[in-house]
Amino acid sequence: MTYNVLLNRLLLVCGLFLTSLALVAQPNLDAGKSLFQANCAACHARDMKSNLTGPALGGVQARWADYGGDEALYSWIRNSQAMITAGDNERAQQVWAEWGPVVMNNF
Repeated sequence: MTYNVLLNRLLLVCGLFLTSLALVAQPNLDAGKSLFQANCAACHARDMKSNLTGPALGGVQARWADYGGDEALYSWIRNSQAMITAGDNERAQQVWAEWGPVVMNNF
């Protein structure tokens, strides 16, 4: 085989490999939608802008950015009452002051 044929085959294999990686790495939007509907939609508005029993979720990452960022936000989602009781996160205290005594379910 000539060099060009080998190079073309190598490029084809690499292209197929990268395409398969991209397909595997795509987020599963249906799974996210199902999680929201099962765990969040009862208290948080689907439009992400309106308050319901719980606060609007639009911009939530930005609101937590100065208070531990995503890690603190994930901790809040997993167990908000533990963060409130610990008293070491100002954002958790702010949310509780505004929305208490409504207790968010642990996830």
